[in-house]
Amino acid sequence: MVAGDLRSGKIVVVSHCLLNVHSLEDGLAEYRGCEEEFLRTLIEEGVGIFQLPCPEMEISHISRAPLPKDSYDHPAIRERYRELAGRIVSRLKQFAEKGYKIVAVIGAEASPTCGISIVGKWKDPEKRGKFPEDVEFVKGMGVFMEELRGELGKVGISTRWVGLPGKTLKSIDPETYDKNKVIKRIREIIRS
Repeated sequence: MVAGDLRSGKIVVVSHCLLNVHSLEDGLAEYRGCEEEFLRTLIEEGVGIFQLPCPEMEISHISRAPLPKDSYDHPAIRERYRELAGRIVSRLKQFAEKGYKIVAVIGAEASPTCGISIVGKWKDPEKRGKFPEDVEFVKGMGVFMEELRGELGKVGISTRWVGLPGKTLKSIDPETYDKNKVIKRIREIIRS
């Protein structure tokens, strides 16, 4: 970088809803505008923020019901998400080529599209039912994040993947899904 340029050279890629809760399904927002403690951490650590578009809005609109991963895991949807991920990765590749480090992708844990290590699935795929009563949360990655990971791999960008738990997961098991622990881990990743 040029002398006097204060950029950290570090960028985090962030799920849309973490920076704009207005993109969430009704009833799921815990904050008025954004995940405040999370955003404060990113600002304090001096990282650039690359906000992903909301993949669910790309398919289902802003007025949608919360659904588990099964509802988005179809070939036509995957193809659209792969195309979207490809466009995003072409931008991220420019940052990497300039020497900036993509330090992490931070997703909305348990999201059917942007979950990192936990997703919801219908307990009975034939019956389906209501969210979250008829959904079980299992290990897995959201449909869009799987496609994003694949596209990043094609261009040789490796990064850390972290899921920030939201209202649904915290209501199920507040100790396991402690947002403060995850934010501490994000801070450690940025500093490493």
